[in-house]
Amino acid sequence: MRRLAPDLSALDPERLERLEYLDACVTESMRLKPVAPFLALDVLRDTTIGDVHVPAGTLLWCVLRHDSVDEGHFPDAAAFAPQRWLDGSADRRIPMPFGAGPRICPGRYLALLEIKLAMAMLLGSFEIESVDAPGGGEAQELMSFTMSPVGLHMRLRAARV
Repeated sequence: MRRLAPDLSALDPERLERLEYLDACVTESMRLKPVAPFLALDVLRDTTIGDVHVPAGTLLWCVLRHDSVDEGHFPDAAAFAPQRWLDGSADRRIPMPFGAGPRICPGRYLALLEIKLAMAMLLGSFEIESVDAPGGGEAQELMSFTMSPVGLHMRLRAARV
């Protein structure tokens, strides 16, 4: 990161776009842990999805993370593997962290830009010493309007310039 963008004050959208590994890490993170893993939809008219009839007025609860962690779509699906996005082995149409179609999140591009900028600034200024959760296990997830980790701790130290 510091080799590709040594001057953080000069970061702009074009330079951020060139940080391909950072982009792959963001995409892989959202595949595994999307901020909004569910999408609630109100069915406006009677419809059929597959072979299931869904009457108008039904609340449809869509689980966006299901296919993203399916071994049929992603070999070693539980593993954090950013390389899959660089080597072309991953299908970008499977994860839908911002939804899809006419109801896609209108702020997705701003959110992606903010995520990449925050990560570039963090990684450009600090070394990550450790990331852990209580008891050494995985951080728990708290579902509210968005999904967030509970008990996740990160220890940083200033980067050597």
